[in-house]
Amino acid sequence: MITKFKLSGLTCEACVKLASMRLKRLAGVESVTIKLTTGETEIIANHEISGKEAELVLAGSGYSIVKK
Repeated sequence: MITKFKLSGLTCEACVKLASMRLKRLAGVESVTIKLTTGETEIIANHEISGKEAELVLAGSGYSIVKK
């Protein structure tokens, strides 16, 4: 299952790496792709990842999901 959302707070490749590592901690996540320039994030997992789940693992990191 593919889940997509947009992240804010990314300023460099190290930010992308840290956010990816945190999102990969979620159960069932197979891969995470984040575009630095746009914040577009794609998570491939064995189930849909909710925004709430993603926000919990990103808490305190300075990165957040952009609300539409």
